[in-house]
Amino acid sequence: MVHIKRLELTNFKSFGGTTTIPLLPGFTVVSGPNGSGKSNILDALLFCLGLSTSKGMRAERLPDLVNNKLAGRKTVETIVKVTFDLEDIKTSLNGYEDPEPSESETQTTTENPPEVIKNGANTPESDDPFEIASSFHSLSEWSISRRLRVTKQGTYTSTYYMNGQPCTLTELHEQLNQLRVYAEGYNVVLQGDVTSIISMKSRERREIIDEMAGVAQFDRKITLAKDKLDLVKEQEEKSGIVEKELKKQCDRLSQDCVKAQKYQELRGQVEQKSLWQTILKWQNLQKQEWKLRENIESGDRSATEINQNIQTKQTEIQQAQTELDQLNVQVKALGEEELLALQSTLATQEADRRQLKQKHKELESTIEQTIKNLSQLEQEIQKHQQNLEILATNKIVQAQEVESLETTRNQARETLNQQRESASAIASTAEAWIQEQAQLHHQIETLQQTLNPQLTEQARVREQIHQLEKQIQEQQESMAALGVEIENQNAYHEKIEKSRETANYQVESLTKQLAAVEQDLQIQQDTQTRLLQEQRERQRKLDKLEAQQQAVQEASGTYATKMLQQSGISGICGLVAQLGRVEPKYQLALEIAAGGRLGNMVVENDAVGAAGIEFLKRQRAGRMTFLPLNKIRSPRLNRDDSLRWGAAGFIDYAVNLIDCDSRYQNIFAYVFGSTVVFDTLTNARKYLGKHRIVTLDGEILETSGAMTGGSVSRRSGSLHFGTVDGNESAEIGEMEVHRQRLQEIDIVLERCQVEISRRKEDVKERAQALMEGKQYFRETQLKVEQIESELQKLTRQQEQGQGQLEKNHRELVNAQTRLTFLDQEIPTREVQLTKLKQTLAELEKSHTHSEWQQMQEMIRSQELVLQDREGAWRAAQQQLQELENQQRLLQEKVEAISRRQSEYQEQELAARENIKDINSQVLVVDEQIAEIKAGMAKAEEKLGTEKQKRDQAEASLRELYLAKQQLEWQLQKLQESQEGRREQLVTLRTQLEEQKAELPEQVPEVPENIKIGELDKEVRSLQKQLQALEPVNMLALEEYDQTQKRLEELTQKLATLEGERTELLLRIENFTTLRQRSFFEAFNAVNQNFQTIFAQLSEGDGYLQLDDTEDPFNSGLNLVAHPKGKPVQRLASMSGGEKSLTALSFIFALQRYRPSPFYAFDEVDMFLDGANVERLAKMIKQQAQQAQFIVVSLRRPMMESSQHTIGVTQARGAHTQVLGIKMTRD
Repeated sequence: MVHIKRLELTNFKSFGGTTTIPLLPGFTVVSGPNGSGKSNILDALLFCLGLSTSKGMRAERLPDLVNNKLAGRKTVETIVKVTFDLEDIKTSLNGYEDPEPSESETQTTTENPPEVIKNGANTPESDDPFEIASSFHSLSEWSISRRLRVTKQGTYTSTYYMNGQPCTLTELHEQLNQLRVYAEGYNVVLQGDVTSIISMKSRERREIIDEMAGVAQFDRKITLAKDKLDLVKEQEEKSGIVEKELKKQCDRLSQDCVKAQKYQELRGQVEQKSLWQTILKWQNLQKQEWKLRENIESGDRSATEINQNIQTKQTEIQQAQTELDQLNVQVKALGEEELLALQSTLATQEADRRQLKQKHKELESTIEQTIKNLSQLEQEIQKHQQNLEILATNKIVQAQEVESLETTRNQARETLNQQRESASAIASTAEAWIQEQAQLHHQIETLQQTLNPQLTEQARVREQIHQLEKQIQEQQESMAALGVEIENQNAYHEKIEKSRETANYQVESLTKQLAAVEQDLQIQQDTQTRLLQEQRERQRKLDKLEAQQQAVQEASGTYATKMLQQSGISGICGLVAQLGRVEPKYQLALEIAAGGRLGNMVVENDAVGAAGIEFLKRQRAGRMTFLPLNKIRSPRLNRDDSLRWGAAGFIDYAVNLIDCDSRYQNIFAYVFGSTVVFDTLTNARKYLGKHRIVTLDGEILETSGAMTGGSVSRRSGSLHFGTVDGNESAEIGEMEVHRQRLQEIDIVLERCQVEISRRKEDVKERAQALMEGKQYFRETQLKVEQIESELQKLTRQQEQGQGQLEKNHRELVNAQTRLTFLDQEIPTREVQLTKLKQTLAELEKSHTHSEWQQMQEMIRSQELVLQDREGAWRAAQQQLQELENQQRLLQEKVEAISRRQSEYQEQELAARENIKDINSQVLVVDEQIAEIKAGMAKAEEKLGTEKQKRDQAEASLRELYLAKQQLEWQLQKLQESQEGRREQLVTLRTQLEEQKAELPEQVPEVPENIKIGELDKEVRSLQKQLQALEPVNMLALEEYDQTQKRLEELTQKLATLEGERTELLLRIENFTTLRQRSFFEAFNAVNQNFQTIFAQLSEGDGYLQLDDTEDPFNSGLNLVAHPKGKPVQRLASMSGGEKSLTALSFIFALQRYRPSPFYAFDEVDMFLDGANVERLAKMIKQQAQQAQFIVVSLRRPMMESSQHTIGVTQARGAHTQVLGIKMTRD
């Protein structure tokens, strides 16, 4: 572990010269007589590390730390050097690999705001060896030195060094913080530290937890954020003032701008439309002239044509009328109803006939399909019948063949039996020969039994060798392919393994990101919860204060005042208290002298007062006295000049001490009358009964002799000169604070809700990404497992293939050896077999043998014949059975087809019957249609020709009449138009000449569809509007645009400032939440440590208690203990030893919460008895397993428990000396 390796002291306090004190890890006790300088070792640590002031090192000034033996010299100095052993950090660092952050981690670090601090304290407390050792990666030792140089005049300089390089105290503490050595911590506990914990106030004790939790850092951040917020608010106020001025300017300019724009637009429209008027008039005149001339010429031609057409039409009308009269007479003689009835009947009959034809067609189609199906079935039946006939013929032939084969088989069997009987007879006559033959056969067979297996084996071995060579070649190829496959799988495995590692790293990174976002979300939610709780509490307090204020106002009348001021009644001047000003030293006297008249309402006249009384009645807002300026009369002021010149303590008449407008003089004269002001009651009593007197302390002396006085209560809500409703009172100020805070809370809560929603969405997205990452990781993990399983399988196959290949090689060698042996052995046995076969051949050349041999040949031949005939008979029998089965199946198919054929025939008969019925109906309908058509033909013959002629003649006559009338009307209208046109033409030519003179040289284009009359009206209207607008400020347009641009820029700036203000408010609230969370984390951890440690030290139980958990930063911290066998007590109620144990438990709890590499105690056991010292020593020994402990003590249990002991002594007049002892334990 990191520990102090060495301490070097040069001329420090009682140490003269240079003294080196080696220190070992673990538990070290420094002991020695009183005054020997053992505590100076700890003072040297404090001095060198800069952990305490001179008073903390038992010195008034820093020069007092120099050895007093050197006093009187010109310049003296003391040096203390502390050397730390860093080997453990270096070892930890060598085994620690710092992974480079991925892009996702870098993104996470950037996205998370810096104010989100783990544990609420932005301190380098970390168990990460890389983080702790990053500044000491190349060091095995690290030394700190402090040199104090004192001059003869008493001035001094103090310099710190790190590894011999000068540094500042701040730089030193930054490096010490990386080793978890803190200036505000409890690394060195002196004699007075335990006592100070006992004697300090509970609030100071709570501030220790603040330091441990890093609350000060949050306070600094909150202060910085508030400073920025003040700057933003100041900018907002300045910008707001400018914005108001710009808005006023814009409102003023906008009216002029609108007027100028309208005037400019109207003037342009008038000029343009006036020009259009002139152009349109000239164009219209031209068009009218051309059109008139054209119309006149066309009219003349049309009149001539119309006259000719009228004469022609008249002649045609006379002819048509004569013809129509004749045809009317003929048509009337004939009728038309009979023809219409016949046409309707004919249409009905034709529809029925079409339906019957459609049914007939469908039935014919059905019959045709049925006939087709019957034909197909007939063909199938014929085919099956032919097959049946063939099968029957084949069956007969096969049956005959079976009988013939059976007879042949029986004959062959009888012949074989006869031949066997003949062979038996021949064998009985040649027994000796047979025996010799049998012996030769036996020898041949024996030799063959030996040779044949060898031949077989030889062939088998050859084949085996061939197969083994082939297998070996195939296995070698397979092994090569398997090796390539294994290499490919290994490469793929490495690729997938990298993918898995990447996926795992992404999952870890996403998990960290999600945790960071969730932590940020939790901070926002905690801030929201805390603000909602604060909002409810402040709203409750505000409601309470407002209710109290309203009650006071109703009681004092100010409620009625407020209602009147808000009523809008004109003529109200204000309360008496509002209309006068007084010097502060006279304010109390004059307010008491005025009394309730301060709350009277001053109005312009009695009518306003009456209206106010009616308003109060309607609103039920109470009562009030009104003082109308037109009616109020002041009492006569009887001035006594003797008071001014001869009265001791006289100041002036009360009415003269009021500073007010001259119009209100009568009002204040009415209020105060002849009241005079004296300085003290003693001086005023001399004139009791003569005048109404008020003193500066508020006593009232009436002319009646009554005296009023005593203590004065300055109640809130009462009326005072210069105030109306107590706005400057503490309650009003508190209400305003609550309102402002509630407004801030509303703004922050709104922004906080936005942040919460955004972070929830972020959490959702990151959770989804994490889930997808985990899924991808599982997939890659599965792939890795599959590849590893496949690799294991391939490896096993490779091992098995290698074993099989070696086995085949061994078998090949064995087979080749065996084949060599057989190649040598078989030729010898074949020679022997050849000789025996020659001997047997010579023996078999005899007659007996020839006859018997022939008989044997015949028997064998006959056996083969019998066997063939037996097989032929069985095959024929089986074929006959198959023919019978085929015949049965065909017969069943024929029967099924016959049934279907009957069904189709019945369908065909039914369809044919229906066709007959339909044909009969069609014949009937055809006869009816023929009769109808014949009747129609007769009627049409009678009526058709004459009617058609009559209708044509009538239509022609109507057309002729209409044409004639139209021509006459056109002629009349044309003649009237021609006369008017000639008159207009003369007038138009005169107007054209006049209008042409008004046109410009270049005539502009005029929009289409514009009428001259409407244009005249518009021009007159626009001219009237222009006259109404004058005069006009045309410069307002440019000024308005510039002002509007500045206003938009300022509005945008204000919106940005508002966003920054909201962001700063939310940041402050988040810091506050983190500050509170960090405090409670530290408090709960220290409390848990305190409970555990106190139980070990005192065999009792104890805990830490806050005065107010709702507001921890304004409450104190109490140490509550329950020693064994005693009731629960607070720290102040305990004995001295119990206080020390409790305070030590608190110190150990703090040390365990913020561990350091070393601790130093200075006689902390001095107030403890032996048993408690033993428990304390046991506790320190247990703690020494994690840190180095240096304890200054005189107690035996402490020294017995230590691992090392340093003895300190000092002879009379000499310097302090040290001796180290290593303790041994049985």
